[in-house]
Amino acid sequence: MADILSQNEVEMLLSAVSEGNLDAATEEEDEVPGSREFMHYDFRRPDRVSKEQLKGLQSLFEAFSRELSILLPPFLRSVVRVDLVSIDQLTYDEFILSVSRPTSLAVVNMAPLEGNAVIELSSTITFSIVDRVMGGKGQNLSAQRELTEIESRIVHRIILMVLDCLKRSWAQLIEFKLSVVNQESDPLIVQIVAGSEMTILVSYEIHMGETVGSMNLCIPLMVLTPVLDQISQQTRYARKMSEEMAEQTRALIFKTVRNAQLPFDAVLGRAQLPLSEVLNLEVGDIVQLDTDVKNPIEIRIGDLSRFDASPGRQGEQSAVQLGRVLHDEFASVEEEE
Repeated sequence: MADILSQNEVEMLLSAVSEGNLDAATEEEDEVPGSREFMHYDFRRPDRVSKEQLKGLQSLFEAFSRELSILLPPFLRSVVRVDLVSIDQLTYDEFILSVSRPTSLAVVNMAPLEGNAVIELSSTITFSIVDRVMGGKGQNLSAQRELTEIESRIVHRIILMVLDCLKRSWAQLIEFKLSVVNQESDPLIVQIVAGSEMTILVSYEIHMGETVGSMNLCIPLMVLTPVLDQISQQTRYARKMSEEMAEQTRALIFKTVRNAQLPFDAVLGRAQLPLSEVLNLEVGDIVQLDTDVKNPIEIRIGDLSRFDASPGRQGEQSAVQLGRVLHDEFASVEEEE
């Protein structure tokens, strides 16, 4: 009701328009409500990481998930896939209050950066990993509980493997000297920064067989601040390469491709037989092929016909003598070069 003008206000507005006394400020104030787009801003959760820096962080944490997906399967003797779910900015209190109890928390020193981070493994995936390491099928517990001393040592080893993957994925940016400060099961007693401090929360989903669990990596923003500019620069110039480096890379790829092994098959001919005849074949039976002995045989490299050839012998071994080069995809590539 506060937006409805009275009759006097309407008459005054019409009079001002007709006399030309309505200034720009009044016109802006009289805009239709809702015509502007407003963005909510929460001063308790300021976004202090730019979009460019978030893209850089995303590429680094995706590389981290790939490293984990490669390292964990041989150790756990099971199919393991680690997927990056989200990267969020939130206060440390919000992260701690979102963590279930009990859980598996590891406080990690981020040297040479100043400060600590927290790695949280959900109980679902933690007990499945422990069961798998102990020789089980990777089953989860029906009732959640705290880890025993032996189970805690197993999880400690897994955390060390996670830190090795994190080191490798960030190696181009910074040489981490990560170490586990301590392990806890109650998130309320883990206080690495003030509750109002902003953090980067990286959430992953871990698929191990039929079990799906989560892993969260919480890094205070003050810890990452010294390298945020480097992250954005790395994202900006990641695809740039000097001509000399490009030529060396091209030569290395060419050498690797030339040394690749491909199947080399000499096809004498083909025949189609009913399944009943195939089942009745015996040693010494003769199968008539669809080619003549005077015709050249086909040489196939991979799935492509490459040469005509003549069969023969080289010493005590069967051999073929290459003849005409067939015009195929290989020949087309050579002509273009």
